[in-house]
Amino acid sequence: MPRAILTRQCSSFCVCDTWYGLERASCVGRHLYSIHTGAPNNVQALDLSDNVISLLSNFELADVGMTKLKYLNLSENAISEIGLNAFDGLTNLTILDLSKNRLHDISDEVFERNRNLRILILSKNNFNSHVPKLRSSSLMELSLDSCQISHLPPDTFNGLTHVRRLDLSNNLMIQMSTIVVQTLHVLNKLSLEGNPWSCNKIMFELQTYLNTKSIEFNEVCGKKINVKKFEKMINLPTKSRSYHHLANASMLFDETKSVTEYNVSNTLKDKNLSTCEQMINQMHVVDYKSVVYWFLLLGFILGISSGVFISYIWLSRMCLCNRRYRYHEQFNDELITSQRLSLLDSYLQGLISSDRSLIESCPGTPPPQYRDVMLRPNLYPPRVSNLNNNGNGYGEMYT
Repeated sequence: MPRAILTRQCSSFCVCDTWYGLERASCVGRHLYSIHTGAPNNVQALDLSDNVISLLSNFELADVGMTKLKYLNLSENAISEIGLNAFDGLTNLTILDLSKNRLHDISDEVFERNRNLRILILSKNNFNSHVPKLRSSSLMELSLDSCQISHLPPDTFNGLTHVRRLDLSNNLMIQMSTIVVQTLHVLNKLSLEGNPWSCNKIMFELQTYLNTKSIEFNEVCGKKINVKKFEKMINLPTKSRSYHHLANASMLFDETKSVTEYNVSNTLKDKNLSTCEQMINQMHVVDYKSVVYWFLLLGFILGISSGVFISYIWLSRMCLCNRRYRYHEQFNDELITSQRLSLLDSYLQGLISSDRSLIESCPGTPPPQYRDVMLRPNLYPPRVSNLNNNGNGYGEMYT
């Protein structure tokens, strides 16, 4: 169909053009909830990535007329459920991208009727221990990287007899039995990087088997335990990973050769970059650990020094305060004692003065007895009276 006619029939949600020899409808980032976009039925490449599609129902693609699709991109959606017959009728489908969705499980027979499916990308889903045991006699490349896979049963890949490239990198597996890959008779490349391998007997047996079968892989359990800095970055084989899909695409089909090269090589470049970033981050973590230890030691020393200094100041102030308190207490005691003595003296003086005034203020009082005067001389001071005025010519003195 001419390009002008295709453009007129295109939906308002999509952009239709010719892309690497294929009639394409690109409906990227349109917030679509379903695959019903109104795109023309004769499109061979449909890009529905970066939308919010959550469900693929049975025969849904065939019902909207997308039976000529060779390339289908459903990545970066919210797909959590796929019907058993969701892809039925897509007999020409060659490349399917379901990465970055919310898949936890897929039916084993969902791709069994897609006889031309060659490349299946399931990266960055969350299968964990529910890895689908897919059945496909045509599938040649399967990507299960970054799917949180923790364990692979021995019969996981029994239904994939023609898989040549298998990507299991960046998962959570600690070991993998040789039996898992023994049924993949034509496997020529296996990616195992980015898993927390335990490097036990099972893993060494797996590596021996892969070497015996001449299967390309990067050793995850080598003889060296201590790896020097930047050694992994220097020895990282990037060239062989970047362009292997070019030959694979030509083997799949001639008219979509450029499509395969473009899609998958970009995916692998992203993996190379992520691998390098992970290695750099690991080296930074090692350096950060030593820096953290030094900071902890320095903080401990500073804490002890500060504590000793503050304790010294506190004790010095306490001793000074105690001295001042004792001095003021002693001074107050002496002051109180002197005040008491002064008050007592004043009181006694007042008593003496009152007695004297009492004696002097009563002239008609008879003189005390002689015995009292002798026993208490302080209370009876001598008094001299001149009696000449009385005409007696003598004076009396009382003592």
